[in-house]
Amino acid sequence: QTCALPIFSLGIMRLATIIAVFLLGLHAKGTSLDLDGWAGKYSHDTDTNGHTLFQIPAVQAALSHLLTKQDLKRLTETYSVSAPVSLIQDFLIVPQCMPHCCPCEHAILVIDLRRGVFRVGFYKRESEKVTIQWFSSEGEFQALPKEIQDEFYYSHNPK
Repeated sequence: QTCALPIFSLGIMRLATIIAVFLLGLHAKGTSLDLDGWAGKYSHDTDTNGHTLFQIPAVQAALSHLLTKQDLKRLTETYSVSAPVSLIQDFLIVPQCMPHCCPCEHAILVIDLRRGVFRVGFYKRESEKVTIQWFSSEGEFQALPKEIQDEFYYSHNPK
């Protein structure tokens, strides 16, 4: 009977550790991101560590988790033309597009700086066919403020 108590205690310790790691993971997901200094810069500019916006470890990790390797490459390399990053409310807006064809093929990265939520939208027009894809770590694109939705939709269709 004396052996049962240490085994029972060990089981409780393991359970407590698992719960603690889970709660830390939930807290980390909701952590705010300190990226507002990127407003007015370009995604290919570098920070004091020599990282472009897409090379910042927190951004890179979130995008790698959200997108396939092919879509990540499309966002960060294929769409190599960028406009200045902007800040709308607590959202960092990062527009990217295809060289020589911004109206026909572009993307937008929207980062909720307060909640750490990432959304990426891709737009592609070929002749009469239009393809729009959205990826989100949480929530729908329609939940974003109208000003941000307009930033994406009207970048290829004038108001």
